[in-house]
Amino acid sequence: MVWFDDVWLKEVFANFMADKIVNPAFPQVNHDLSFVMGHYPAAYGEDRTKGTNPIRQRLANLKEAGSMYGNIIYDKAPIMMRQLEKAIGQNRFREGVQAYLKRYAYGNAEWDDLIAIWDEKTDIDLKQWSDVWVNQAGRPVFDADVRYDNDSTIRSFTLAQHAEDGRALIWPQRFSVALVYPDTIVEIPVNITGRELSLSTAVGAKRPMSIIYNYDGLGCGVFPVTDHTVKDLMSLKDDVARGYGYVNCYEQLVNGNYPVEPFIEEMRGALAVESNELILEYLVGSLDAVFWHFLPEEARNHFQQQLEPYLFRMLQSKGRSANLKKSLFQLYRSLAYSGEGRERLYQLWNKTLSFPDLKLNNDDFSGIAMDLAVYSHPLSGEILKKAKASLTNPDKRQRFDFLLPALSADSQVRDTFFLSMRDEKNREKEDWVLSAMNYIHHPLRQADAVAHIGVSLELLQEIQQTGDIFFPKRWLSATIGRYRSKEAYEILQDFLTDHPDYNLILMRKVLQATDNLDRAQRLH
Repeated sequence: MVWFDDVWLKEVFANFMADKIVNPAFPQVNHDLSFVMGHYPAAYGEDRTKGTNPIRQRLANLKEAGSMYGNIIYDKAPIMMRQLEKAIGQNRFREGVQAYLKRYAYGNAEWDDLIAIWDEKTDIDLKQWSDVWVNQAGRPVFDADVRYDNDSTIRSFTLAQHAEDGRALIWPQRFSVALVYPDTIVEIPVNITGRELSLSTAVGAKRPMSIIYNYDGLGCGVFPVTDHTVKDLMSLKDDVARGYGYVNCYEQLVNGNYPVEPFIEEMRGALAVESNELILEYLVGSLDAVFWHFLPEEARNHFQQQLEPYLFRMLQSKGRSANLKKSLFQLYRSLAYSGEGRERLYQLWNKTLSFPDLKLNNDDFSGIAMDLAVYSHPLSGEILKKAKASLTNPDKRQRFDFLLPALSADSQVRDTFFLSMRDEKNREKEDWVLSAMNYIHHPLRQADAVAHIGVSLELLQEIQQTGDIFFPKRWLSATIGRYRSKEAYEILQDFLTDHPDYNLILMRKVLQATDNLDRAQRLH
C-alpha cells in the first residue's frame, strides 16, 4: 500500500480470499450464514454509532495507525466487498484482481488503483460506488410502501432508502425480498441504485402472510419490520433469512422501532425452537444485551423472574445438542442472580446438580464461582477458596489471584484494585484486566463502581500509548460501556464537553463503546 490509510485493503483481502480458498473444502457448512452472523452484528455495532468511521480512514500520523483497526475494517469491509463482487460479477471481479496484481507487482498501490481497473470492466460508475461504500461512514435505512387492491393483491410495492444519519447518500446494492405464504415463498431480487425502487415483479401477487426483507442476507442496512416480525422469522426454514432477520430486529430495537418488552417475549419463544447453533448464539447475546442495557431496573427484575425459570426448564429438557445447551447456559448464568438462581448455580458448581447434554469444563466451574461472588452468594468466600484450590495450571491460578480483588464483597477492596490500574505495570495482562473490569462494573455493582467511570476515561490516552491496538476500545467496553444509567450518561457528557479537541480516533472509540448508554437514555 502507498500509505497506511489502505491498511483495510490488505485485511479485507486476507479474509475474503481465505474464505474463497477454504470454503469449498467444507461443503457441509452454511458459509452464507457464517458470513452473516460473523460480520453483520459486529459491523453494525460500530456503524450505527456516532463514532463510526469510513472503511478507508485518512491517517495523518503513522503513530496512530494502530487505532484504525476495528470492526469497520474487519467486518464492514467484507460486506462491501461481497456487494461489489455481486455488482460487477465474479468473473470480472477475479479478472480485475489479477490485472491489479500483475500491474503493481513488487510495487506500491492503493484502493483507487484497483477501482480504476474494475471500472474499465463494467458500466457501473465504480468511483461513485466506492465513494459511498468505502469513503463514507454509516449505513442506509430502508422503508417500504406496500399497497393492496381490495386487501387481496399487491397494487404497488416501493422501496426507499435514506442515510441513517440524515446525509444525502445512496448505497447501491443487491438483496432480495420474500413474500411468505402458507405453502411457498416467492423471492424477489432487488437491485436498488437510487433513492427509490418500484418492485414491479411483486405487483399482482396475492397478499402474503408476511414480507421478509433482505431474505438472502446480502444487503447492508436497516430493513422494515413489524411488531410481529420475530414470530414470522421463527417459522422460516432458511437459516440465512432467519439469522439476518433476527439481527435486523435487534437493529430496529436499538433504533427505537421495535418495542423492548415484546422483543424479549418473542425472542424467548425463539430460544425454545431455534436449532441452529450460530443463530442461537446470536439470540442469546442479543437478549442478554437488551436485558442489561435497555430495561429499566423494575422491568429487568420482572423479566428476570420469568426468564430464569424458563431457561432452567430448557436446560433440564433433553433433545438439544451440547453446543445449543452451552449457549442457553451462558444466558442462564448471566440472569441467575436471584436467591433461587444463585442456589442452583451453587449446586451446579459443587456438582450436586447437572443438566442433560450440558458439558462443563474446569474454566466453566471457575467462572460459575466468580459469578456467585458477584451475585453475593453467602458462601462466596469459601467458594472462591475451593475454586482456586482446584486449579492445577499455574497460569490459571495466577489469573485467579489477580481477579480476586475485583470479586471481593468489600467495595473498598474493589475500589483500591481499580485505582491500581493507573499504574501501567498492573495493566500488562490485558485479558485479565478486562475480566476484572467486567466484574467491577457489572450492572449489579454499578452503584459503587460508577464513581470510577471518570478515571477510566482519563486513562484512555495512556492506555492507547502503552497497550495493544485493540485494548482502548475493549477497556471502554468493559468499563463505561457496561452502563445504562442517567448518572453514567451525565459523566460521559461532561467528558465530551471538557475535551472538545480530544484525539479524533480515540473519541470515536469512546462514542462506539458508549452507544448503548446513549441509546438507553433515548429508549426510556
